Amino acid sequence: MTTDAGAARSRPTFDEAFDVLWRPMVRLAATLVDEPAAAEDVAQDAFARAMLRWHTIDDPATYLRRAIVNRARSELRRRGVRRRPMPAPPAAPSGEPILVDDALMAALRGLSPKRRAVVALRFYEDLPEAQIARVLGIRLGTVKSTLHTALAQLRKELEP
Repeated sequence: MTTDAGAARSRPTFDEAFDVLWRPMVRLAATLVDEPAAAEDVAQDAFARAMLRWHTIDDPATYLRRAIVNRARSELRRRGVRRRPMPAPPAAPSGEPILVDDALMAALRGLSPKRRAVVALRFYEDLPEAQIARVLGIRLGTVKSTLHTALAQLRKELEP
């Protein structure tokens, strides 16, 4: 029989989750918005919302990803920015910069925010399509078709 105290210990505290998830969530936000400061604001807002609802959140990483994607969309919509230069590539967990091809970054900037979010969650966050659907609050079929269309657009842009 499990006690409430045992169950509470198995669930990470907000501070523990923050320590583990802060940098990956800022990097995700940086792939979706065009300024490092805006990326930090987006991530900070997501964590602030999560902290208020911490006792009701079953999967903190999924909740935070969804909040970051939604907040990034709002940020871009608010500023009317759809295709500005993306920030410098985010650092890998080791702290080393990730080498990204300039042509690929330019092609990513050409994607709509929804397509860019699906591509970032699939290839940057390495999420399966079903989890991307949960994060974005869309159907699995929509994720698959959006990913297919985005990849076709990227191929077309990157063809020699």
